[in-house]
Amino acid sequence: MARSTITLCSFLASTAFAAGTWTPSQIRDLNQTLGGRVQVLEPFARPCFSIYEGRPAGRDADECRELQDKYASPTFRSQFAGAYMYEESSMCASNASSTDKCLLDAANPRDEAAYRGVSCNQGNVPAYYVEVRDANDAVEAFRHAGRGGGRLVIKNSGHSFQEDSSQKGALMLWTRRLQSLVRDDKFVPEGCPAGDTHDTITAGAGVNCGEAYAFADRHNATMLCAYSPTVGVSGGWVQNGGHSVMSTTLGLGADRVVQFTVVTPDGRLRVANRCKNADLFWALRGGGGGTFGLVVDSTHRVEPRMPVAVASVAVDAGNRDHVYGFMETLVDSALDLARDGWGGHIYGNSIVYLTPAIQSLARARQSVDRIVRFAEEHGGSANVSIAPSFYAFFEEYVLGGAFSVGTLNILNTRLVPATVFATPALVARFKRHLRDVVDAGGLPYVPVVGPYMYGAATDGTSVQPAWRTALWEYGNPAAWTWNSTFDERLAVVRDMQRQTAELVSLTPGGGTYRNEGNPFNPDWRHEYYGAPYDRLLRIKNKYDPAGLLKCWKCIGWTDEDAKQSCYSAFDGVKA
Repeated sequence: MARSTITLCSFLASTAFAAGTWTPSQIRDLNQTLGGRVQVLEPFARPCFSIYEGRPAGRDADECRELQDKYASPTFRSQFAGAYMYEESSMCASNASSTDKCLLDAANPRDEAAYRGVSCNQGNVPAYYVEVRDANDAVEAFRHAGRGGGRLVIKNSGHSFQEDSSQKGALMLWTRRLQSLVRDDKFVPEGCPAGDTHDTITAGAGVNCGEAYAFADRHNATMLCAYSPTVGVSGGWVQNGGHSVMSTTLGLGADRVVQFTVVTPDGRLRVANRCKNADLFWALRGGGGGTFGLVVDSTHRVEPRMPVAVASVAVDAGNRDHVYGFMETLVDSALDLARDGWGGHIYGNSIVYLTPAIQSLARARQSVDRIVRFAEEHGGSANVSIAPSFYAFFEEYVLGGAFSVGTLNILNTRLVPATVFATPALVARFKRHLRDVVDAGGLPYVPVVGPYMYGAATDGTSVQPAWRTALWEYGNPAAWTWNSTFDERLAVVRDMQRQTAELVSLTPGGGTYRNEGNPFNPDWRHEYYGAPYDRLLRIKNKYDPAGLLKCWKCIGWTDEDAKQSCYSAFDGVKA
Protein backbone atom coordinates (compact mmCIF):
# COMPACT_ATOMS: atom_id res chain seq x y z
CA MET A 1 0.00 0.00 0.00
CA ALA A 2 1.43 3.36 -1.04
CA ARG A 3 1.04 6.18 1.45
CA SER A 4 3.76 8.65 0.44
CA THR A 5 2.83 12.32 0.53
CA ILE A 6 5.93 13.30 -1.46
CA THR A 7 6.36 12.83 -5.19
CA LEU A 8 9.55 11.28 -6.48
CA CYS A 9 10.40 14.41 -8.50
CA SER A 10 10.08 16.76 -5.55
CA PHE A 11 12.02 14.40 -3.32
CA LEU A 12 14.91 14.12 -5.79
CA ALA A 13 15.02 17.89 -6.16
CA SER A 14 15.14 18.60 -2.42
CA THR A 15 17.23 15.83 -0.87
CA ALA A 16 20.95 15.84 -0.19
CA PHE A 17 22.47 12.44 -0.96
CA ALA A 18 25.04 10.70 1.17
CA ALA A 19 27.90 8.73 -0.33
CA GLY A 20 26.95 5.23 -1.37
CA THR A 21 23.24 5.92 -1.82
CA TRP A 22 21.35 6.18 -5.09
CA THR A 23 21.92 9.37 -7.06
CA PRO A 24 18.98 11.26 -8.55
CA SER A 25 19.96 10.24 -12.08
CA GLN A 26 20.13 6.56 -11.12
CA ILE A 27 16.67 6.70 -9.57
CA ARG A 28 15.23 8.56 -12.55
CA ASP A 29 16.66 5.96 -14.94
CA LEU A 30 15.29 3.04 -12.93
CA ASN A 31 11.94 4.77 -12.52
CA GLN A 32 11.68 5.24 -16.29
CA THR A 33 12.62 1.61 -16.92
CA LEU A 34 9.94 0.39 -14.49
CA GLY A 35 7.21 2.63 -15.85
CA GLY A 36 7.21 5.17 -13.03
CA ARG A 37 6.90 2.69 -10.16
CA VAL A 38 9.82 3.81 -7.98
CA GLN A 39 8.23 5.42 -4.93
CA VAL A 40 9.50 7.58 -2.08
CA LEU A 41 9.35 5.55 1.14
CA GLU A 42 8.13 7.33 4.24
CA PRO A 43 8.25 5.86 7.76
CA PHE A 44 5.15 4.01 8.94
CA ALA A 45 4.19 6.59 11.59
CA ARG A 46 4.67 9.60 9.28
CA PRO A 47 0.89 10.52 9.11
CA CYS A 48 0.93 11.42 12.81
CA PHE A 49 3.69 14.01 12.44
CA SER A 50 3.42 17.59 11.17
CA ILE A 51 7.18 17.85 10.63
CA TYR A 52 9.16 15.55 8.34
CA GLU A 53 12.95 15.73 8.14
CA GLY A 54 12.84 19.11 9.85
CA ARG A 55 10.38 20.65 7.39
CA PRO A 56 6.67 21.39 7.79
CA ALA A 57 4.56 18.53 6.46
CA GLY A 58 0.88 17.76 6.42
CA ARG A 59 -0.46 15.69 9.30
CA ASP A 60 -3.26 13.29 8.37
CA ALA A 61 -5.47 13.01 11.46
CA ASP A 62 -7.64 10.21 10.05
CA GLU A 63 -4.72 8.05 8.97
CA CYS A 64 -2.97 8.74 12.26
CA ARG A 65 -6.02 7.63 14.24
CA GLU A 66 -6.21 4.36 12.32
CA LEU A 67 -2.49 3.84 12.74
CA GLN A 68 -2.72 4.45 16.49
CA ASP A 69 -5.61 1.99 16.79
CA LYS A 70 -3.69 -0.70 14.91
CA TYR A 71 -0.12 0.16 15.87
CA ALA A 72 0.47 -3.27 17.44
CA SER A 73 -1.21 -5.24 14.63
CA PRO A 74 1.15 -7.26 12.41
CA THR A 75 -1.63 -7.76 9.85
CA PHE A 76 -2.10 -4.01 9.51
CA ARG A 77 1.62 -3.32 9.26
CA SER A 78 2.10 -5.98 6.59
CA GLN A 79 0.19 -3.74 4.14
CA PHE A 80 2.86 -1.02 4.15
CA ALA A 81 6.31 -1.08 2.62
CA GLY A 82 7.62 1.32 5.27
CA ALA A 83 6.31 -0.67 8.25
CA TYR A 84 8.52 -2.97 10.30
CA MET A 85 7.19 -5.35 12.90
CA TYR A 86 9.87 -4.32 15.39
CA GLU A 87 10.95 -0.71 15.34
CA GLU A 88 14.65 -1.14 16.08
CA SER A 89 14.81 -1.83 12.34
CA SER A 90 13.34 1.56 11.46
CA MET A 91 15.25 3.88 13.79
CA CYS A 92 18.90 4.83 13.51
CA ALA A 93 19.88 3.55 16.92
CA SER A 94 23.45 4.90 16.75
CA ASN A 95 22.21 8.47 16.44
CA ALA A 96 23.66 10.22 19.49
CA SER A 97 20.78 12.69 19.82
CA SER A 98 18.18 9.91 19.49
CA THR A 99 16.22 11.96 16.96
CA ASP A 100 16.79 9.96 13.75
CA LYS A 101 13.54 8.04 14.02
CA CYS A 102 9.80 8.29 13.47
CA LEU A 103 8.15 6.35 16.28
CA LEU A 104 5.06 6.37 18.43
CA ASP A 105 4.96 5.13 22.01
CA ALA A 106 4.16 1.42 21.63
CA ALA A 107 2.74 1.32 25.16
CA ASN A 108 0.38 4.21 24.36
CA PRO A 109 0.31 5.15 20.65
CA ARG A 110 -1.91 8.16 21.48
CA ASP A 111 0.80 9.71 23.67
CA GLU A 112 1.32 13.09 21.98
CA ALA A 113 4.80 13.43 23.48
CA ALA A 114 6.04 11.11 20.74
CA TYR A 115 4.83 13.21 17.80
CA ARG A 116 3.46 16.63 18.78
CA GLY A 117 6.03 19.25 17.65
CA VAL A 118 8.52 16.44 16.90
CA SER A 119 10.17 15.84 13.54
CA CYS A 120 9.55 12.48 11.89
CA ASN A 121 12.99 11.58 10.57
CA GLN A 122 13.85 8.82 8.13
CA GLY A 123 15.99 6.79 10.50
CA ASN A 124 17.03 3.48 8.98
CA VAL A 125 14.05 3.28 6.62
CA PRO A 126 15.19 3.06 2.97
CA ALA A 127 14.71 6.15 0.84
CA TYR A 128 12.79 4.45 -1.99
CA TYR A 129 10.92 1.29 -2.78
CA VAL A 130 9.63 -0.71 -5.71
CA GLU A 131 6.63 -2.96 -5.27
CA VAL A 132 7.94 -6.03 -7.07
CA ARG A 133 5.35 -7.47 -9.44
CA ASP A 134 7.50 -9.99 -11.26
CA ALA A 135 11.08 -11.18 -11.63
CA ASN A 136 11.89 -8.54 -14.22
CA ASP A 137 11.47 -5.77 -11.64
CA ALA A 138 14.25 -7.34 -9.59
CA VAL A 139 16.42 -7.95 -12.67
CA GLU A 140 16.26 -4.26 -13.58
CA ALA A 141 16.87 -3.09 -10.02
CA PHE A 142 20.01 -5.22 -9.75
CA ARG A 143 21.25 -4.07 -13.14
CA HIS A 144 20.80 -0.41 -12.30
CA ALA A 145 22.39 -0.85 -8.87
CA GLY A 146 25.34 -2.61 -10.48
CA ARG A 147 26.04 0.37 -12.72
CA GLY A 148 26.29 2.88 -9.88
CA GLY A 149 26.66 1.16 -6.54
CA GLY A 150 23.29 2.03 -5.06
CA ARG A 151 22.29 0.03 -1.98
CA LEU A 152 19.49 -2.54 -2.15
CA VAL A 153 17.48 -4.33 0.51
CA ILE A 154 14.74 -6.95 0.15
CA LYS A 155 11.62 -6.89 2.31
CA ASN A 156 8.46 -8.94 2.55
CA SER A 157 6.87 -8.84 6.00
CA GLY A 158 9.49 -6.89 7.95
CA HIS A 159 9.76 -9.44 10.77
CA SER A 160 13.56 -9.35 10.94
CA PHE A 161 15.20 -8.51 14.25
CA GLN A 162 18.54 -7.99 12.44
CA GLU A 163 17.93 -4.99 10.15
CA ASP A 164 17.97 -7.29 7.10
CA SER A 165 15.39 -5.25 5.21
CA SER A 166 16.15 -1.73 6.39
CA GLN A 167 19.09 0.48 5.47
CA LYS A 168 19.49 4.23 5.30
CA GLY A 169 19.59 5.58 1.74
CA ALA A 170 18.79 2.23 0.11
CA LEU A 171 16.21 1.14 -2.44
CA MET A 172 13.84 -1.48 -1.06
CA LEU A 173 12.51 -4.31 -3.22
CA TRP A 174 9.16 -5.11 -1.58
CA THR A 175 7.88 -8.59 -2.43
CA ARG A 176 4.55 -8.67 -0.58
CA ARG A 177 2.51 -8.61 -3.82
CA LEU A 178 4.03 -11.86 -5.14
CA GLN A 179 1.04 -13.85 -3.96
CA SER A 180 0.96 -17.05 -6.03
CA LEU A 181 0.18 -20.42 -4.39
CA VAL A 182 0.30 -23.67 -6.36
CA ARG A 183 -0.29 -27.24 -5.19
CA ASP A 184 1.48 -30.02 -7.10
CA ASP A 185 1.54 -33.53 -5.69
CA LYS A 186 3.97 -34.73 -8.38
CA PHE A 187 6.39 -31.83 -8.59
CA VAL A 188 9.70 -32.54 -10.37
CA PRO A 189 12.44 -29.97 -9.69
CA GLU A 190 13.62 -28.40 -12.94
CA GLY A 191 16.44 -30.37 -14.50
CA CYS A 192 15.99 -33.39 -12.22
CA PRO A 193 15.06 -36.94 -13.32
CA ALA A 194 11.37 -37.49 -14.10
CA GLY A 195 11.05 -39.93 -11.22
CA ASP A 196 12.23 -37.36 -8.66
CA THR A 197 8.72 -36.30 -7.60
CA HIS A 198 7.60 -34.48 -4.49
CA ASP A 199 4.27 -33.57 -2.94
CA THR A 200 4.61 -29.77 -2.80
CA ILE A 201 3.25 -26.28 -2.49
CA THR A 202 4.98 -23.42 -4.32
CA ALA A 203 4.58 -20.05 -2.62
CA GLY A 204 5.30 -16.64 -4.08
CA ALA A 205 7.71 -14.51 -2.10
CA GLY A 206 4.89 -12.37 -0.69
CA VAL A 207 2.86 -15.23 0.77
CA ASN A 208 2.92 -15.42 4.56
CA CYS A 209 2.62 -18.45 6.80
CA GLY A 210 -1.00 -17.87 7.74
CA GLU A 211 -1.97 -17.73 4.07
CA ALA A 212 0.10 -20.81 3.27
CA TYR A 213 -1.37 -22.81 6.18
CA ALA A 214 -4.93 -22.04 5.09
CA PHE A 215 -4.15 -22.94 1.47
CA ALA A 216 -2.49 -26.20 2.49
CA ASP A 217 -5.44 -27.19 4.67
CA ARG A 218 -7.89 -26.53 1.85
CA HIS A 219 -5.80 -28.86 -0.30
CA ASN A 220 -5.62 -31.61 2.35
CA ALA A 221 -1.97 -30.94 3.11
CA THR A 222 0.18 -29.93 6.07
CA MET A 223 2.88 -27.33 5.46
CA LEU A 224 5.76 -26.32 7.69
CA CYS A 225 6.16 -22.61 8.43
CA ALA A 226 6.60 -20.14 11.29
CA TYR A 227 4.34 -19.64 14.32
CA SER A 228 3.46 -16.04 13.56
CA PRO A 229 0.95 -15.90 10.69
CA THR A 230 2.50 -12.81 9.09
CA VAL A 231 6.03 -14.20 8.67
CA GLY A 232 6.86 -14.79 5.00
CA VAL A 233 7.27 -18.33 3.67
CA SER A 234 10.08 -17.64 1.21
CA GLY A 235 12.22 -14.96 2.83
CA GLY A 236 14.46 -14.78 5.87
CA TRP A 237 12.52 -17.50 7.69
CA VAL A 238 13.43 -20.36 5.35
CA GLN A 239 16.68 -18.83 4.10
CA ASN A 240 18.06 -18.71 7.65
CA GLY A 241 16.88 -22.25 8.42
CA GLY A 242 13.27 -21.71 9.48
CA HIS A 243 12.05 -23.36 12.68
CA SER A 244 8.51 -24.54 13.37
CA VAL A 245 6.58 -26.13 16.20
CA MET A 246 6.65 -29.29 14.06
CA SER A 247 10.40 -29.17 13.41
CA THR A 248 11.15 -31.86 16.00
CA THR A 249 9.55 -34.40 13.67
CA LEU A 250 9.39 -32.74 10.24
CA GLY A 251 12.66 -30.79 10.16
CA LEU A 252 13.46 -27.17 9.49
CA GLY A 253 11.98 -25.13 6.68
CA ALA A 254 15.32 -25.36 4.87
CA ASP A 255 15.11 -29.16 5.02
CA ARG A 256 11.79 -29.18 3.20
CA VAL A 257 12.33 -26.69 0.39
CA VAL A 258 13.08 -28.42 -2.93
CA GLN A 259 13.41 -25.45 -5.29
CA PHE A 260 13.82 -21.68 -5.41
CA THR A 261 13.21 -19.30 -8.26
CA VAL A 262 15.60 -16.43 -7.60
CA VAL A 263 16.98 -13.31 -9.23
CA THR A 264 20.66 -13.15 -8.29
CA PRO A 265 22.47 -9.80 -7.90
CA ASP A 266 24.27 -10.31 -11.21
CA GLY A 267 20.88 -9.64 -12.80
CA ARG A 268 19.95 -13.17 -13.85
CA LEU A 269 16.78 -15.14 -13.18
CA ARG A 270 17.73 -18.62 -12.02
CA VAL A 271 16.16 -21.83 -10.78
CA ALA A 272 18.05 -23.38 -7.88
CA ASN A 273 17.58 -26.97 -6.76
CA ARG A 274 19.76 -30.01 -6.27
CA CYS A 275 20.06 -30.47 -10.05
CA LYS A 276 20.49 -26.86 -11.21
CA ASN A 277 22.65 -24.22 -9.53
CA ALA A 278 23.14 -26.67 -6.68
CA ASP A 279 25.63 -24.42 -4.90
CA LEU A 280 23.12 -21.57 -4.83
CA PHE A 281 20.40 -23.95 -3.66
CA TRP A 282 22.60 -25.07 -0.79
CA ALA A 283 23.38 -21.46 0.17
CA LEU A 284 19.72 -20.40 0.12
CA ARG A 285 18.90 -23.27 2.49
CA GLY A 286 20.33 -21.64 5.60
CA GLY A 287 22.87 -19.02 4.51
CA GLY A 288 20.60 -16.07 5.17
CA GLY A 289 17.90 -13.90 3.62
CA GLY A 290 18.62 -10.76 1.63
CA THR A 291 22.06 -12.12 0.75
CA PHE A 292 22.14 -14.30 -2.36
CA GLY A 293 19.31 -12.74 -4.35
CA LEU A 294 15.62 -11.98 -4.43
CA VAL A 295 13.61 -15.18 -4.14
CA VAL A 296 10.57 -14.97 -6.42
CA ASP A 297 9.04 -18.20 -5.13
CA SER A 298 9.96 -21.32 -3.19
CA THR A 299 8.66 -24.87 -3.45
CA HIS A 300 8.20 -26.90 -0.26
CA ARG A 301 7.50 -30.56 0.47
CA VAL A 302 4.22 -31.03 2.32
CA GLU A 303 2.67 -33.81 4.35
CA PRO A 304 -0.90 -35.12 4.16
CA ARG A 305 -3.52 -33.37 6.29
CA MET A 306 -3.28 -35.28 9.56
CA PRO A 307 -4.30 -35.15 13.23
CA VAL A 308 -1.82 -33.78 15.79
CA ALA A 309 -1.67 -34.26 19.53
CA VAL A 310 -1.82 -31.04 21.56
CA ALA A 311 -0.87 -30.36 25.18
CA SER A 312 -1.72 -27.06 26.86
CA VAL A 313 -0.51 -27.03 30.47
CA ALA A 314 -0.09 -24.16 32.96
CA VAL A 315 0.67 -23.29 36.57
CA ASP A 316 0.16 -20.05 38.47
CA ALA A 317 2.56 -17.41 37.12
CA GLY A 318 2.53 -15.61 40.46
CA ASN A 319 4.02 -18.52 42.42
CA ARG A 320 7.75 -18.58 41.71
CA ASP A 321 8.28 -22.00 43.31
CA HIS A 322 5.59 -23.47 41.09
CA VAL A 323 7.01 -21.78 37.99
CA TYR A 324 10.50 -23.07 38.71
CA GLY A 325 9.21 -26.55 39.51
CA PHE A 326 7.34 -26.53 36.22
CA MET A 327 10.47 -25.46 34.32
CA GLU A 328 12.51 -28.10 36.14
CA THR A 329 10.00 -30.76 35.11
CA LEU A 330 10.21 -29.60 31.50
CA VAL A 331 14.01 -29.80 31.58
CA ASP A 332 13.91 -33.30 33.06
CA SER A 333 11.36 -34.40 30.45
CA ALA A 334 12.94 -32.69 27.45
CA LEU A 335 14.66 -35.71 25.88
CA ASP A 336 11.68 -38.03 26.29
CA LEU A 337 9.32 -35.44 24.87
CA ALA A 338 11.61 -34.85 21.89
CA ARG A 339 11.68 -38.58 21.15
CA ASP A 340 7.88 -38.45 20.97
CA GLY A 341 8.09 -35.55 18.53
CA TRP A 342 6.75 -32.79 20.79
CA GLY A 343 7.56 -29.21 19.86
CA GLY A 344 6.04 -25.87 20.73
CA HIS A 345 6.60 -23.01 23.12
CA ILE A 346 7.36 -22.66 26.81
CA TYR A 347 6.11 -19.43 28.39
CA GLY A 348 7.66 -19.93 31.83
CA ASN A 349 4.49 -20.98 33.64
CA SER A 350 2.82 -22.67 30.67
CA ILE A 351 3.36 -24.66 27.51
CA VAL A 352 1.58 -25.19 24.24
CA TYR A 353 3.06 -28.32 22.66
CA LEU A 354 2.05 -30.48 19.73
CA THR A 355 3.29 -33.54 17.91
CA PRO A 356 2.29 -35.06 14.57
CA ALA A 357 3.97 -38.30 15.70
CA ILE A 358 1.14 -39.18 18.12
CA GLN A 359 -2.47 -39.43 17.00
CA SER A 360 -3.91 -41.42 19.92
CA LEU A 361 -5.31 -39.47 22.86
CA ALA A 362 -4.33 -42.18 25.34
CA ARG A 363 -0.78 -42.23 24.01
CA ALA A 364 -0.57 -38.43 24.09
CA ARG A 365 -1.69 -38.35 27.72
CA GLN A 366 0.83 -40.98 28.63
CA SER A 367 3.62 -39.07 26.91
CA VAL A 368 3.04 -35.80 28.80
CA ASP A 369 1.82 -37.38 32.05
CA ARG A 370 4.73 -36.11 34.15
CA ILE A 371 4.10 -32.48 33.19
CA VAL A 372 0.34 -32.77 33.60
CA ARG A 373 0.69 -34.35 37.04
CA PHE A 374 3.00 -31.56 38.24
CA ALA A 375 0.54 -28.90 37.07
CA GLU A 376 -2.51 -30.57 38.59
CA GLU A 377 -0.75 -31.29 41.88
CA HIS A 378 0.16 -27.58 42.15
CA GLY A 379 -3.23 -26.08 41.34
CA GLY A 380 -2.60 -25.69 37.63
CA SER A 381 -4.53 -26.73 34.55
CA ALA A 382 -3.98 -29.17 31.71
CA ASN A 383 -5.70 -30.01 28.46
CA VAL A 384 -4.45 -32.81 26.24
CA SER A 385 -6.33 -33.33 23.01
CA ILE A 386 -6.16 -34.49 19.41
CA ALA A 387 -6.69 -31.72 16.84
CA PRO A 388 -8.04 -32.98 13.51
CA SER A 389 -5.29 -31.11 11.63
CA PHE A 390 -2.41 -28.73 12.17
CA TYR A 391 -4.56 -25.90 10.84
CA ALA A 392 -7.26 -26.66 13.40
CA PHE A 393 -4.58 -26.31 16.10
CA PHE A 394 -3.32 -23.11 14.46
CA GLU A 395 -6.80 -21.56 14.40
CA GLU A 396 -7.46 -22.35 18.06
CA TYR A 397 -4.10 -21.68 19.68
CA VAL A 398 -2.41 -19.15 17.38
CA LEU A 399 -4.96 -17.13 15.42
CA GLY A 400 -7.09 -16.94 18.54
CA GLY A 401 -4.29 -15.23 20.44
CA ALA A 402 -2.83 -11.76 20.09
CA PHE A 403 0.46 -11.06 18.35
CA SER A 404 1.64 -7.60 19.34
CA VAL A 405 4.33 -5.76 17.42
CA GLY A 406 5.59 -2.19 17.19
CA THR A 407 8.03 -2.47 20.09
CA LEU A 408 11.82 -2.30 19.96
CA ASN A 409 12.70 -5.88 20.86
CA ILE A 410 16.21 -7.28 20.57
CA LEU A 411 16.42 -11.04 20.85
CA ASN A 412 19.34 -12.91 22.36
CA THR A 413 18.82 -16.65 22.02
CA ARG A 414 21.04 -19.69 21.78
CA LEU A 415 20.45 -23.25 20.63
CA VAL A 416 20.56 -25.67 23.56
CA PRO A 417 22.04 -29.06 22.55
CA ALA A 418 20.60 -32.37 23.70
CA THR A 419 23.85 -32.99 25.61
CA VAL A 420 22.90 -30.25 28.07
CA PHE A 421 19.83 -32.28 29.06
CA ALA A 422 21.74 -35.57 29.10
CA THR A 423 24.80 -34.48 31.13
CA PRO A 424 24.19 -34.20 34.90
CA ALA A 425 26.69 -31.39 35.50
CA LEU A 426 25.37 -29.34 32.57
CA VAL A 427 21.73 -29.84 33.44
CA ALA A 428 22.40 -28.84 37.04
CA ARG A 429 24.02 -25.56 35.89
CA PHE A 430 21.16 -24.89 33.51
CA LYS A 431 18.60 -25.44 36.27
CA ARG A 432 20.45 -23.08 38.60
CA HIS A 433 20.34 -20.45 35.88
CA LEU A 434 16.60 -20.96 35.41
CA ARG A 435 16.08 -20.72 39.16
CA ASP A 436 17.84 -17.35 39.17
CA VAL A 437 15.72 -16.10 36.26
CA VAL A 438 12.48 -17.17 37.91
CA ASP A 439 13.50 -15.78 41.32
CA ALA A 440 14.11 -12.44 39.60
CA GLY A 441 10.50 -12.50 38.37
CA GLY A 442 11.21 -13.82 34.90
CA LEU A 443 9.09 -16.23 32.87
CA PRO A 444 11.53 -17.98 30.54
CA TYR A 445 10.32 -18.11 26.94
CA VAL A 446 11.60 -21.13 25.01
CA PRO A 447 10.76 -22.22 21.47
CA VAL A 448 11.05 -26.03 21.51
CA VAL A 449 11.91 -26.29 17.83
CA GLY A 450 15.09 -28.33 17.31
CA PRO A 451 14.82 -30.95 14.51
CA TYR A 452 15.89 -33.64 16.96
CA MET A 453 14.01 -36.59 15.45
CA TYR A 454 14.18 -35.48 11.82
CA GLY A 455 17.65 -36.88 11.19
CA ALA A 456 18.57 -34.83 8.11
CA ALA A 457 22.03 -35.08 6.61
CA THR A 458 24.00 -32.03 7.74
CA ASP A 459 25.55 -31.43 4.30
CA GLY A 460 22.22 -31.03 2.51
CA THR A 461 21.67 -27.51 3.79
CA SER A 462 23.84 -24.62 4.94
CA VAL A 463 22.08 -24.11 8.29
CA GLN A 464 24.15 -23.62 11.42
CA PRO A 465 25.22 -27.24 12.22
CA ALA A 466 24.27 -26.78 15.89
CA TRP A 467 20.64 -27.10 14.83
CA ARG A 468 21.09 -30.83 14.25
CA THR A 469 21.62 -31.59 17.93
CA ALA A 470 19.45 -28.84 19.43
CA LEU A 471 16.30 -29.33 21.50
CA TRP A 472 15.52 -25.82 22.71
CA GLU A 473 16.15 -22.25 21.62
CA TYR A 474 16.59 -20.33 24.85
CA GLY A 475 17.52 -16.77 25.67
CA ASN A 476 16.84 -13.50 27.40
CA PRO A 477 15.35 -10.81 25.16
CA ALA A 478 16.08 -7.14 25.69
CA ALA A 479 14.25 -4.00 24.65
CA TRP A 480 14.69 -0.33 23.95
CA THR A 481 11.91 2.23 24.20
CA TRP A 482 10.74 4.86 21.73
CA ASN A 483 12.31 7.60 23.84
CA SER A 484 15.44 5.81 25.06
CA THR A 485 18.65 7.83 25.11
CA PHE A 486 21.78 6.65 23.37
CA ASP A 487 23.39 5.87 26.74
CA GLU A 488 20.37 3.79 27.75
CA ARG A 489 20.55 1.80 24.52
CA LEU A 490 24.27 1.27 25.01
CA ALA A 491 23.68 -0.02 28.55
CA VAL A 492 21.14 -2.54 27.21
CA VAL A 493 23.67 -3.81 24.66
CA ARG A 494 26.38 -4.17 27.31
CA ASP A 495 24.01 -6.26 29.42
CA MET A 496 23.16 -8.36 26.36
CA GLN A 497 26.84 -9.09 25.82
CA ARG A 498 27.11 -10.26 29.42
CA GLN A 499 24.09 -12.52 28.99
CA THR A 500 25.40 -13.90 25.70
CA ALA A 501 28.65 -14.94 27.38
CA GLU A 502 26.62 -16.68 30.10
CA LEU A 503 24.47 -18.51 27.52
CA VAL A 504 27.55 -19.73 25.68
CA SER A 505 28.96 -21.05 28.95
CA LEU A 506 25.69 -22.86 29.75
CA THR A 507 25.35 -24.50 26.33
CA PRO A 508 28.69 -25.94 25.13
CA GLY A 509 28.41 -27.20 21.58
CA GLY A 510 25.49 -24.91 20.81
CA GLY A 511 25.15 -22.13 18.29
CA THR A 512 22.82 -19.26 17.42
CA TYR A 513 19.81 -18.99 15.13
CA ARG A 514 20.69 -15.81 13.28
CA ASN A 515 17.06 -14.67 12.97
CA GLU A 516 16.71 -14.56 16.75
CA GLY A 517 20.26 -14.06 17.99
CA ASN A 518 22.13 -11.20 19.61
CA PRO A 519 22.78 -8.81 16.68
CA PHE A 520 25.94 -7.57 18.41
CA ASN A 521 27.48 -10.99 19.00
CA PRO A 522 31.26 -10.52 18.60
CA ASP A 523 31.70 -14.10 17.36
CA TRP A 524 28.87 -13.85 14.82
CA ARG A 525 30.50 -15.76 11.95
CA HIS A 526 30.91 -18.82 14.13
CA GLU A 527 27.72 -18.39 16.12
CA TYR A 528 25.34 -17.67 13.23
CA TYR A 529 26.86 -19.84 10.52
CA GLY A 530 29.53 -22.15 11.91
CA ALA A 531 31.62 -24.28 9.55
CA PRO A 532 29.60 -23.44 6.38
CA TYR A 533 30.65 -19.77 6.50
CA ASP A 534 33.69 -19.98 4.21
CA ARG A 535 31.84 -21.92 1.51
CA LEU A 536 28.90 -19.54 1.79
CA LEU A 537 31.25 -16.59 1.28
CA ARG A 538 32.64 -18.13 -1.92
CA ILE A 539 29.09 -18.63 -3.24
CA LYS A 540 28.16 -15.08 -2.24
CA ASN A 541 31.10 -13.70 -4.21
CA LYS A 542 30.16 -15.83 -7.23
CA TYR A 543 26.58 -14.60 -7.52
CA ASP A 544 27.02 -11.11 -6.03
CA PRO A 545 30.53 -10.08 -7.14
CA ALA A 546 29.74 -6.37 -6.74
CA GLY A 547 28.38 -6.82 -3.21
CA LEU A 548 25.02 -5.24 -4.02
CA LEU A 549 23.22 -6.99 -1.16
CA LYS A 550 24.63 -6.06 2.23
CA CYS A 551 22.79 -6.65 5.48
CA TRP A 552 23.93 -6.57 9.09
CA LYS A 553 26.34 -9.47 9.73
CA CYS A 554 25.10 -11.41 6.73
CA ILE A 555 27.52 -13.44 4.61
CA GLY A 556 30.19 -11.10 3.27
CA TRP A 557 29.62 -8.37 5.86
CA THR A 558 32.80 -6.48 6.73
CA ASP A 559 34.02 -4.11 9.41
CA GLU A 560 33.87 -1.32 6.82
CA ASP A 561 30.19 -2.09 6.19
CA ALA A 562 29.55 -1.87 9.93
CA LYS A 563 30.83 1.71 10.02
CA GLN A 564 28.01 2.78 7.68
CA SER A 565 25.25 0.99 9.60
CA CYS A 566 22.71 2.43 12.01
CA TYR A 567 24.01 -0.20 14.43
CA SER A 568 27.63 1.00 14.08
CA ALA A 569 27.91 2.44 17.59
CA PHE A 570 27.20 -0.97 19.13
CA ASP A 571 29.61 -3.02 17.05
CA GLY A 572 32.39 -4.34 19.29
CA VAL A 573 30.73 -3.22 22.53
CA LYS A 574 31.76 -5.40 25.46
CA ALA A 575 29.88 -6.29 28.62
